[in-house]
Amino acid sequence: MAINLFIIKLSIICMNLTDILGQPICFTMLMGIAGISIASYLGKLTLLSLISFWIALVFLILLTSFFILNLKRLKYEMVDLISIISGLTLLIIRLRLSYPSPFYFIPLMILSIFYFVIAYKVFVSLKQVTFKHHLLGVAITLLSIGLRSYITLLSLIFASIGILIYFTITALILKSIMTTKRDIIGIINGATWIQMGLSALISFAITPFSKLVSLVFCYLALFLLPIVILVSILKLISVKIIRYHPSLWSVIFPQAVFSTDTFSLIRERLIVLPILYDVSFSVLLSAFSLFILFLSFTIFSVTR
Repeated sequence: MAINLFIIKLSIICMNLTDILGQPICFTMLMGIAGISIASYLGKLTLLSLISFWIALVFLILLTSFFILNLKRLKYEMVDLISIISGLTLLIIRLRLSYPSPFYFIPLMILSIFYFVIAYKVFVSLKQVTFKHHLLGVAITLLSIGLRSYITLLSLIFASIGILIYFTITALILKSIMTTKRDIIGIINGATWIQMGLSALISFAITPFSKLVSLVFCYLALFLLPIVILVSILKLISVKIIRYHPSLWSVIFPQAVFSTDTFSLIRERLIVLPILYDVSFSVLLSAFSLFILFLSFTIFSVTR
């Protein structure tokens, strides 16, 4: 009897895992922890970088496995698939930091092809734009960073497309808010952070090509950081019950990429603000702490 109850409980947990981890948007979990690993590497936090790197590999196996298991009954938005491309690209970028190889060029080019196919389908069927659509800019900018040491011109083109998408999606969101008079607090979720994260990511990607543009986007990220913190607090105040949702994970990657960008600019001495390192370090610790917190939420959602 006890064995049967254990098997039933295990089956329920597996089904819940498939429902939660089998969604493509859940690859934002991989984006978050891989981003933390890269930021830690640049910030010379070796232990945190190694721990988060191995966690990223575990998440890659789990998310890929459950995504494949969930394919037959999967319902998703096309833009969610961009998080898969982003997560895999981030992991390749992290691998290259420790294990340089020319062979990473092949998977990066394959991911680039998938990106443009998915991006085309997203724009063709675009009905209501949200902050989540900034993932389009995130993915192409990450591909720009990944291809930087292979084809410089292609990297510049991809970074330029990322900038164009950033302003396009931002304009569409503002237009939607003004024309439909939507409740601003109502549209705020974890994906709101991607607005800030993408500006920091563009700053990091464009640095080799234009120091001025890089600084502009870095200061934009610095300007947006307190704003997204404030609107997130207002959102928390406005809701009575906090429920688990995959969009929660979208908060982590932007913080990680913010730390990555600022650590990089500090190392290159483009910004000489002593307090900026402390801010970057604090944001990185916040990202890792939230990762642990949201992972606890996920485990609770699966086992309850």
